[in-house]
Amino acid sequence: KLCATNANTDLDGPFIKERKKKGACPSGVVFELLEAGREMAKKLRDLAKKGPAEPGPLRQLPNNTVDEEFGNVTMSMDHREGGGSSKGLHTMCDQLDIRGVPYVVRELKIADYVFFVGDKLAPVLIERKSAEDVAGSLHDGRWERQQRNMRKAQYVLGDGHARRCQICYIIEGDPNKRKVHGGNVGRRTWFQSVDDCESAISELPLLGFSVMRSKGRLDTIG
Repeated sequence: KLCATNANTDLDGPFIKERKKKGACPSGVVFELLEAGREMAKKLRDLAKKGPAEPGPLRQLPNNTVDEEFGNVTMSMDHREGGGSSKGLHTMCDQLDIRGVPYVVRELKIADYVFFVGDKLAPVLIERKSAEDVAGSLHDGRWERQQRNMRKAQYVLGDGHARRCQICYIIEGDPNKRKVHGGNVGRRTWFQSVDDCESAISELPLLGFSVMRSKGRLDTIG
C-alpha cells in the first residue's frame, strides 16, 4: 500500500510503497522505492554534491509569483522584527502568509520595512515600534540614532534633496496602557513616562516623518 504521509504531500509523490515480506526483517514489512522516489533521491544526491546553499531569507511568502492585487510589490522585512525568530517574527510571518502578502525576510541595515516594485526599490522607509519600544529606544539612544540614519538614507534612496524618499513610523499601542509600577512605560528602569513617549512621537512630523498609529500588531498587518 502507498504510504499516506508521502501520498498526501505536494512534492509529486508518493515516493515509497509498503509491502509485506516475511523473513526479510523482524517486522515483516519492507518499503519499495517507486519511480518518483528514485527521481527525488537523485535530486537530493545532486544537491548534496553541490554543497551548502547560499544564505537565503529566513522566511518568505511560499508563492512563485506576486498576485496582481499587490501590483508587483514585495515587502522586505528585517529579520529582527518582532524581537527576532525566537520571539514574534514567525508569528508576524504567519499572519502575512494567511493574508497572502508578498514578503521576504532579510537583514536590513536601515528601517524595519522597505518595498520593492519588481526589482526596483520603492522610495519609502518604515520603522515599526510598539509603545514599549518607544520607551526602550528613548532610554538606550536608538530613538535618535535610527531617525538620524533614516534621514540620511532618504536622500540617497530618494535621488537627492528634490526627490527624497518617504520616511515613516508605525506606532503600535497606547503608552498610557503600558505603564508599569512607578508610572514609567515598559520598564521602570527605563525612566520614560507617558509624557516622554508621547512628546517624542509628536515631534516626529516636525522632523520629516509620517506617523501612523495602530492598536497593535494585528491592527498594523490588517
